[in-house]
Amino acid sequence: MKKLYSLLLVLALTVSMAAGCGKTEKSTTNSDTKKEEEVKKEEEKIPETTYPLTIKDQIGNEVTIKEQPKRIVSGYYIFSSTCLALGLKDKLVAVEEKIDQRPIYKYAAADIMDSVGNVGSAKAFDLEACLAAEPDLVILPKKAQDYAKTLTDMDIPTIVVSPESHDELVEMIKLIGEVTNSNDKATAMTDKYDEILDKINGMTKKLSDDKKPVVYMCGTNSYLTTAPKDMYQASLIATAGGKNAGDVLDGDSWVDVSYEQILDMNPDYIIIPTNNMANGQPDYTAEDVMADANLAEVTAVKNGDVYNMPAGYEAWDSPVPSGVLGMLWMTATLHPDLYSMDEFADDVADFYKIFYNFDIDKSSITK
Repeated sequence: MKKLYSLLLVLALTVSMAAGCGKTEKSTTNSDTKKEEEVKKEEEKIPETTYPLTIKDQIGNEVTIKEQPKRIVSGYYIFSSTCLALGLKDKLVAVEEKIDQRPIYKYAAADIMDSVGNVGSAKAFDLEACLAAEPDLVILPKKAQDYAKTLTDMDIPTIVVSPESHDELVEMIKLIGEVTNSNDKATAMTDKYDEILDKINGMTKKLSDDKKPVVYMCGTNSYLTTAPKDMYQASLIATAGGKNAGDVLDGDSWVDVSYEQILDMNPDYIIIPTNNMANGQPDYTAEDVMADANLAEVTAVKNGDVYNMPAGYEAWDSPVPSGVLGMLWMTATLHPDLYSMDEFADDVADFYKIFYNFDIDKSSITK
């Protein structure tokens, strides 16, 4: 009996020690995992900008920003939209003209429309209005670069940006994010771009050359202008699995063409962007192009493949932060068997909710 009792006691102690060891091991594992997660989060943390900051803008100007900007003037709608996406709405003190006609303000910044100043346009920048806004950062387009030196000489930090390709758009977003200490939101946006581009590439990478249609992108003022090879619109078409008809032309802004040139290009698709405000179509429509007897022999016209880009949000054919949505729309238009308009509407809703915090009417895109 004593022998049996001793055996049971040894067995009980053994089980108890084993259980204790198990708990200690588990505790150590959890602790190690927690530490690893904390280290990983610290490594992934986006660093904040430290001031004074000296950077080079997109045309090579060296600019020093002494402290985090609190009053920003944006001289062009592309930069204004970028500031809205980066959460800088309340720091905008003056922007481009006619914002009441741009839908993005109505949806994402209605509360500042009556309070921000008006500094004119890229071609006619209003220096006096800019100075009246008392900015500590000015963002100008290349067309207004002469004013950058004037403002810099007045000790007002001014950067010039020129996003004429997707890579330059990403560079612009990172630059504005850095100078305004909005690096986290700039990174979130460029990460989203990578996600979208991976998605498009996954759909189009197996397309053979003969499955990539020739696309003629019309200008905003006339369908007898088109996007040459170095314009943002050319990269939009190429990314979506198409060939830009205007790649035979040099330049980075709209180029006038003749009917004979369009006939020689013989595009499979003709795309009409929104008007400059993105609140409607240009002064011509797809129906006008289809009805032009001079274009009757163009493949796109014969097949009825002439399309208006959706209006009511932003100009998705231009290098605005939502320009990647133009790539998605183009993919759905050129390759509906790979990606549908319903899927596109979902992606648009997701993008604007994340970066601009408003909900879209999906039916306005799919109809």
